[in-house]
Amino acid sequence: MELTPPLTLSRRGSLLMAELSRPASGNTLNAALVTALSGAIDQLETDDSLRVLAILGRDGVFCDGMDFTEAAATEVAAPDGIRQRIVPFWRLLTRIAQAGKPVVAGVDGRVSAGGLGLAAACDLVFATPRSGFILTELLFGLVPATIAPFLVRRTGVQAAWRLTLTAQRVDAAEARGIGLVDEVVADVEEALRRVWIKVDRMDPAAIAAAKAYFREMAPIDAETERRAIDLICARIADPATMIGIRRFVEGGGLPWRKP
Repeated sequence: MELTPPLTLSRRGSLLMAELSRPASGNTLNAALVTALSGAIDQLETDDSLRVLAILGRDGVFCDGMDFTEAAATEVAAPDGIRQRIVPFWRLLTRIAQAGKPVVAGVDGRVSAGGLGLAAACDLVFATPRSGFILTELLFGLVPATIAPFLVRRTGVQAAWRLTLTAQRVDAAEARGIGLVDEVVADVEEALRRVWIKVDRMDPAAIAAAKAYFREMAPIDAETERRAIDLICARIADPATMIGIRRFVEGGGLPWRKP
């Protein structure tokens, strides 16, 4: 059992820094990390002295997406068990997108699968040149259903579909070209500082109103939520998918290589 907390919070004036703190395990989106990130959103929304939340990785890793060890332990015979693992992640992404204050991702390294969703839900994404992005869901028999709505808002349908279908890694420059990344920077924290300084000069009510207005141009509604969660739960519950995931977790090989 890992003793390191999944998230480290620190403050710099009105900037709340949330650092994903388990790079050795890929900062995977297990229940503990999703809960911790939701807690950071709680703090952002309830503390009037906070103006910006920054979500960052370290040691060359931002987020590797779903925790397959946790997924493999899910009882597929109980659909509610799967749904209880998926819904909190969806709600986290929607809370990031709907928060009345800016949420910024600072990426310095590897981003895979659900990690793209975490970044894409943010208002701004800064990435260093060594960063890379890849959607691997189809290789595991999954579909990026919960992250696609947030990804499509940034990149458009075709770019998101290409990332899904090819499962090819794109570097920071290409990610910038398709809109997944807003700026490629040498120093993520310096980029965050620049945003924070500007936001500190703005009326919080105006920022919240502007964010809500732009969100309405590409709404993610209850029907989108239902379809996304139903689809990913069905894929995880598929016996062939789960066999591949468990074989991967247990060191028996990659899921697309049949034993």
